[in-house]
Amino acid sequence: MSILVLVFTFVTAITLGPLIIIFGYLAWRRRAINKRELQDIRNEIAGLRADILDIKEQLADFIIKTN
Repeated sequence: MSILVLVFTFVTAITLGPLIIIFGYLAWRRRAINKRELQDIRNEIAGLRADILDIKEQLADFIIKTN
């Protein structure tokens, strides 16, 4: 009976081991891509904030000059 369990465990390890490695790698890579995309989005938001502040400043200068 213990030989049967040993063989079953061996076959299970050989079958599931590579699958766990492959899916683990894919999940890790997907997470890394998501982090990269998140950083790109943060950079775009920072650029938009700078543009908004510049437009506010230009608008304030225009209002001051026209009055």
